[in-house]
Amino acid sequence: MITAVLLVFLCGCSAKKDDVPAGYTELSQLTEKRIGVTTGSVQAILVEQMFPDAEILHYSTTVDMLEALKAGKVDAFAEAEALLKIMLGEYPEVTYLDEKLGSPMQVGAIFPKNEKGRKYCDEYSTYLRDIKENGTYDEILQIWYGDDEDLRVVEDPDSLPGPNGTLHMAVFTSAVPFSYVKDGKVVGVDIDLATHFCREYGYRLEIVQMDFPAILPAVLTGKCEFACGGIAYTAERAETFYYSEFTMESYSVMAVLKGTGISGQKSIVSSIRESFEKTFIRENRWKLFVRGAWNTVLITALSVIFGTLLGFGAYLLVRGGNRIGIWFVRALAWLIAGMPAIVLLMILYYIIFSSSGISGQTVAIIAFSMIFGTSMYGMICSGVDAVDKGQTEAAYALGYRDRDAFFRIILPQAAIHFLPSYKSQITALLKATAVVGYVTVLDLTKMGDIVRSRTYEPFFPLIAVTVIYFILSGLLTKITDILTRKIDPKQRTQEEILKGVKTHD
Repeated sequence: MITAVLLVFLCGCSAKKDDVPAGYTELSQLTEKRIGVTTGSVQAILVEQMFPDAEILHYSTTVDMLEALKAGKVDAFAEAEALLKIMLGEYPEVTYLDEKLGSPMQVGAIFPKNEKGRKYCDEYSTYLRDIKENGTYDEILQIWYGDDEDLRVVEDPDSLPGPNGTLHMAVFTSAVPFSYVKDGKVVGVDIDLATHFCREYGYRLEIVQMDFPAILPAVLTGKCEFACGGIAYTAERAETFYYSEFTMESYSVMAVLKGTGISGQKSIVSSIRESFEKTFIRENRWKLFVRGAWNTVLITALSVIFGTLLGFGAYLLVRGGNRIGIWFVRALAWLIAGMPAIVLLMILYYIIFSSSGISGQTVAIIAFSMIFGTSMYGMICSGVDAVDKGQTEAAYALGYRDRDAFFRIILPQAAIHFLPSYKSQITALLKATAVVGYVTVLDLTKMGDIVRSRTYEPFFPLIAVTVIYFILSGLLTKITDILTRKIDPKQRTQEEILKGVKTHD
């Protein structure tokens, strides 16, 4: 996989931009073309309304759409003009059409439609109106839309005294300049405004990073008091959420490739060097990968431990033949096994634990422990069934009690049959945790997305994530091999097998 990604990267670096076909100049030319949109965005709604005959392709981030455009997977993609202006500085071969998509896009903070949501929304709107009148608002915009990167800093939310409590703010950190990660911290226009607001009104601010599709459920279920980060107003959203005074107004536009070749292309070596520097060195982004890898390993390791205990405990519960226990365990195993991991995560986080203070990481551990426990239960069942029934009778004949017969004779032999599957399930679990970003966990995959959103480098962050997953998978496999060799029943001595059994010389 790494080789394939690297080859694609090298091909992309060496491609001749002179071969770019004539670009589009009018929206009418895109009537029946392939158009990219980000899932759940206001641009997706506009494109569906304005281009009913077009093939609409949904993507997770703007970077994904950009790469699809450059690769010829889409003919154009829709995005906010403010975001594209910043992106085009990195990619001169991309532009956007002068024609706008619909009416201006109005961006603001959203709050749940309840008593507290109304209170917070009114306070936030009052604050915005005040700073617009005294000129502070314009000063903040000049910083984030200006050219001086050193000025783009945000007060540490942890430094806020917060005598009136803590507000949890959900943000999508791939929306430059609204909210993004810089030097390991979440910054942006909306973050700056929210931090100033919390200081003014005596709140402590806790920023919760998550994927864009998860933002609305997080606010709706009360996981977060409000959300920012380039959330555009729509009439449908306004039915469910309160919108604050708008923080910005911008049009949605259509990005396309230019119709002329781009000169002065960099060599492959210089392109690789620059990509490496942007991905790992600049702003110490390597720390993001380390942090993400640690979260991934932690979730995987704890899920394996708890899942193993859960699956083993479930088997012991039904081993005695309790009909109610058998029905309950089998029904639960069937339900979990048939449910996609991401669905289970969302149900636990936004429904079952919606009113609790349990973190997304804890929910992820619970979910994947259940998933691994289900697999463990099935593996033990199949392993025990593979052991000849005569082994149990022989153990009884030697004087073993039922409990000792199972743990000392049957289980070790069953382990021979299910340990290979057990090891492969650990590797599969490691990869499956890549979806925990939907419940605010900053795992390895999510960190890769954050870096891609800042660098607009589609390949190097993916290569880094792939390599790290490959290394982690190899380490887990090695550790599992060592542990399985230690419990291999074939390695036991006769004295260990017959320990506690009365024998006659």
